[in-house]
Amino acid sequence: MYEKAISFYTNKNMTVYLFVLMGSVLFVLIARMFGDEIFMYSLFPIFAFLLWTINDFKLSLIIIIITLYLNFNYSYYSSAILFSLPLGLSFLVRYSDITLKDFKNPLNIPMCIYGACILPSFLYMLDPRPSLFMLSHIVAFIIVLYSIVGGVRTYRQVSVLTIVYIILTLLNSLDVIRLSIFGVKRPFGFAGLWFVDYSALGVCLAMAIAIVKRGSTRWFFLSIALFVLIALLLTQTRNTWFSALITLLILVGCLIVYPEMIEVSRAKIVKMAIICGMAFVGIVLLIAIIFPRVSERVDNLKDKAGYNIDASGNTENSLVSRLLIWSTAFNAFKAHPIVGIGVYAFQFSSRTYSTLPKILYKRFVEKRHPHQTFIAVLAETGLLGFSGFLVFYITALRCAFLSLKSAVDTQGKNYAFVAAIGVSYCSVSMFFTDAWLWGQQLVLLGIIYGLMLTIRKINIALIA
Repeated sequence: MYEKAISFYTNKNMTVYLFVLMGSVLFVLIARMFGDEIFMYSLFPIFAFLLWTINDFKLSLIIIIITLYLNFNYSYYSSAILFSLPLGLSFLVRYSDITLKDFKNPLNIPMCIYGACILPSFLYMLDPRPSLFMLSHIVAFIIVLYSIVGGVRTYRQVSVLTIVYIILTLLNSLDVIRLSIFGVKRPFGFAGLWFVDYSALGVCLAMAIAIVKRGSTRWFFLSIALFVLIALLLTQTRNTWFSALITLLILVGCLIVYPEMIEVSRAKIVKMAIICGMAFVGIVLLIAIIFPRVSERVDNLKDKAGYNIDASGNTENSLVSRLLIWSTAFNAFKAHPIVGIGVYAFQFSSRTYSTLPKILYKRFVEKRHPHQTFIAVLAETGLLGFSGFLVFYITALRCAFLSLKSAVDTQGKNYAFVAAIGVSYCSVSMFFTDAWLWGQQLVLLGIIYGLMLTIRKINIALIA
């Protein structure tokens, strides 16, 4: 017993105590160096909290999801990107005896292939420094992904993380509804602009969970899906509307292929889907009547006049701004079609490839991302990087649905189903945005992929 206690102390707690000691010394030195002791010492509670989370891996997992909703950015880094490092340290402290075998999963080789394919993009990079800073986002994705794959071991842990995400999405949805009632034109709540995809994903996850649950739990998640759907509509972000709708159609398709998941005939599933579709249309119409701004966004998309640009460079249709960005991205791709202009380089070097008038470039293109995942990958990493990305993209999607097919029991199928819907939403959304390549959403992608691989690992262990 004493030997186990000593082993526990030396392998785990001693590491934490060393972090505390070195961190405290460093903190005091920085405080003395900068002289503003009141400001520096006011950060001490934050510092102490970080040390606490490093010593509690389960808490760190919850915090990484909470940081998705903290609308905080410093330089090139968002809150979730910054917290990925404490999460990684917490994982190493908790699982100091972990082996490479624990990280084995189907995404390892595709990820290495993609990484190798983007390296040649540095050949034509005009200024590598910003891109090197942005590459830390990929490091954050890897830390989050493998911390979950290696550290999450049970369905219960998967459930807790999923519920935390859905509750935060619901709270932000209520904030969006509140802001809209008070007249805010396009409310996003305390999470900021990231919420447009959070909410669409939240609707899809809540619907998937409601389908595989029974009784009052089903109605609880259906209610959550309704509130989040209202908030999603109020954000007036059309690309997430399309992404959510397509993903929900995929959800119905999965149920038709695997009707045994809910023990209902295919005919009844189709009937339920039609009823839900009619209810969805009714909710959209009701929201459009109560909040006319929502219907105006749809009208702007189909209105021919909305495609005009006035003398000052103004436009009412976001599709026009996308086309201006994409034309510049296409010029970048033509300049270096094989290896691209440099990973994450478009927003920093787009001026070199722009043929637009200066007023249009400054208003719609300067310092902006390409706004579409596949266009961004093509422009920045060329055909070589695009090929590597497709390998990774298709493998992740295929793995999600193969996990659903290979699950041996009802519980395993239910978890795999919800995970597959989450991965599907990310995959569909990439056709409408490139936000999954960086920042908060890249961390969220790491969480979703990590949980999907964890569920797969648990199911394989049950088979064995």
